[in-house]
Amino acid sequence: MIKHSINIFIVIIVFCVQMITWGYDMHGEIQDKAVQTNLHALAAFQVHYTNFMFYTINVGTPGFIEEGVYNTRRKNGNIEYVPFIRWRAGPPVETGRPLDFYLDAASRGFYVIKMPGTLAFTRDGRFQLDSRGRLVTMSGQYPVLGQEGEIFFPEGASVNDISISRAGLLYLGNQEIDRLRIAVFKSFKEMQTMDTLNGSFFVLTRPIQTIEGPEHYKIKQGWLEENNILKAITGDILMAKNAYDANAKTAHLINRVLGSAASLASP
Repeated sequence: MIKHSINIFIVIIVFCVQMITWGYDMHGEIQDKAVQTNLHALAAFQVHYTNFMFYTINVGTPGFIEEGVYNTRRKNGNIEYVPFIRWRAGPPVETGRPLDFYLDAASRGFYVIKMPGTLAFTRDGRFQLDSRGRLVTMSGQYPVLGQEGEIFFPEGASVNDISISRAGLLYLGNQEIDRLRIAVFKSFKEMQTMDTLNGSFFVLTRPIQTIEGPEHYKIKQGWLEENNILKAITGDILMAKNAYDANAKTAHLINRVLGSAASLASP
């Protein structure tokens, strides 16, 4: 019985990554309370550890929005992981680029872009003109939408001649081109139903109420919204990383103790 428990424990440690997919269900195989506690801790902190790595990769991505997770222990002892998105706006930073736009809409506003088969929403205001004079995102080259659809500038247009009003009206010199299509959602609660594609682009899973009118936002040229990852600064994610490492070491120690006990019990 002891050897059987040791084998089960080793298998769980080796495949701890796959446990995220399996929901960390031990199926009643692990009887030792200390092992159960450490496995639950490993499972919880591994989710945050993964987020830490994702935050680190995107710490320099403008408009990146942090996704967190709630750890909730149920009556049956299982831990349920509920993801959520922190919609707070990141700090503005000046870039001086004519096609960098900062959107101030009380953390509820997004640029509307066109992706294959769907519309998407982003706060990454880094734009450029493609070979057709079309306004596209710098990341992914997706068309940025205006009130009239895709936004085109005349052939040979210089980005240095492009300006934008606080209400999102785009100009080439004195010529009005189009108004950026801005989505300002009414409720943070409804925004939690959106799906994130990579932390910068989001799509709707169901209709969400919006607030119409340029009085609900303002745009500033030559500025960007930085990412909103405060945890990377405050050290919360580092704490989760250290907690994960500590629980992993504890689990290895328990494994060694069980191994020693099995050896002593052998004839």
